[in-house]
Amino acid sequence: MTIRVDLIPKPPYPQPVLLVDVFYGSAVGMLLAAGVKEVWVAKSVRAARILAEGGSLLLGEEEGLPPEGFHNGLSLVALGKQRFQAQSCVLLAKPLAESLEQLPQGSALAYFRNARQAIQYAVDMQIDTVVAATQAKLEPSLANTVAAGFLAKRLHQALGQWGTLQDGARLATALLKSFPDPQESLVQSDLGKQLYRVGRSEDLALASLVSVEERVPRLTQVRVLKADQYGLSKDRFGFCFQER
Repeated sequence: MTIRVDLIPKPPYPQPVLLVDVFYGSAVGMLLAAGVKEVWVAKSVRAARILAEGGSLLLGEEEGLPPEGFHNGLSLVALGKQRFQAQSCVLLAKPLAESLEQLPQGSALAYFRNARQAIQYAVDMQIDTVVAATQAKLEPSLANTVAAGFLAKRLHQALGQWGTLQDGARLATALLKSFPDPQESLVQSDLGKQLYRVGRSEDLALASLVSVEERVPRLTQVRVLKADQYGLSKDRFGFCFQER
């Protein structure tokens, strides 16, 4: 098996992939661990509100604060301390949603916290492509690229003689050598700098823990929000993750 790593999404993808998102992936995993049955990811506030109609929990931030009508922001520290009664939660996560628009249903979320289980899932499902989620404006993310290299290296080790690394995978694993401490790549990323400036270093520490979760969130549904039906400027999407 040839292991492919895309530093930004490069569709088409005929088969499911592992999508790597260190921060938002951690949030999805922690929500599932806290009792939520499904987590919907939205690109815009309006789309998130539409997806939450019917009583879903609304979480997310714009410029560090929850938008009007949202139940809370997005603190990993807070998520780790809560249990949720809601069956469904909607997460405002524009960079993750932009990456998901280019991926097939059945793809799975991978991040440092679920690394071991994500690698085992990739082996079991014969997934050979690892995609680093982008940051704002579809630009490459330092933290997600380093995490993709981390996962690709361990997937290569798990496959033994049956695995080879494609050029993108070799580039990501080479970058990994510059960051022996996973937390450092997150701190130096654009999102990490924003969180650090507002005193949320504990969120960074939680997102950089390795293999502390047993869950692999899987993309099980994609809902199209038609512009003419909902009064949107263009069609939007909702992406549903559930525990595999």
